[in-house]
Amino acid sequence: MDTVPPPNGGVFLVRSGHFFFKYRDAILPGVLLMLLVFTRPTLPLDSYALDAVLDGLGLLLACGGQALRIGTIGYTHIVRGGKGRRVYTEGLVTSGLFATSRNPLYLGNLLIDAGLLVVWNNQWVYVVGLPFFVFLYRAIVAAEEEFLRAKLGFAFERYRHDVRRWIPDPRRLRRGVAGMSFNWRRVVLTEYGTIAAWTLTASAFLIFEALEFASFADPKVEIMRLVVLMITIIFLWALIRWLKLSRRLRA
Repeated sequence: MDTVPPPNGGVFLVRSGHFFFKYRDAILPGVLLMLLVFTRPTLPLDSYALDAVLDGLGLLLACGGQALRIGTIGYTHIVRGGKGRRVYTEGLVTSGLFATSRNPLYLGNLLIDAGLLVVWNNQWVYVVGLPFFVFLYRAIVAAEEEFLRAKLGFAFERYRHDVRRWIPDPRRLRRGVAGMSFNWRRVVLTEYGTIAAWTLTASAFLIFEALEFASFADPKVEIMRLVVLMITIIFLWALIRWLKLSRRLRA
């Protein structure tokens, strides 16, 4: 298969995208972990109330990203993960939320990552972490667009011309989901790992933050609530995984 660099990409961006796609399961948590090991959460203007506002904003961003992923997967069955850890697809998916945005799942991921960084609230995660995640997803998208352009030609170019790369166009939503039904079972079976991962991460951030700011407020009650929440999340994750592996719950 001949490869054609996308007009707005470039060879470096495409090659970076192929690298990130192949190793994304290690790179994403690895970079996030490094940022957190070498930084500490900061209390904005020495205000615990303002920090609570930032925490709420971060969780809202993450929930928005998750909602976007749920909407995408609920309406459209997608074979994800490429093939042999390389970018690959059998065809072009244009229904559901893919009628409003070419990359709703990656946009959802980016919102979740951004939300976690806001919860942590350190200047270096904004200066280094957020631009890195934007570059990572932009590069992966460039690699996928290169593949789709070479494989599908005019069909992809027409789709690229009609549908935005990132920001969903709500005017196209009704036509995109016309005649489709929302599959909650598929959402549960597909997204339980993602939901558990970022909610556990956010809970751990909030516990660490409470300990870091202990001189400003008593963290015991908040930490206990977060620990109970984390235990509940782990229990639900294990239950859904058991239902999935035992085939008691199917899409």
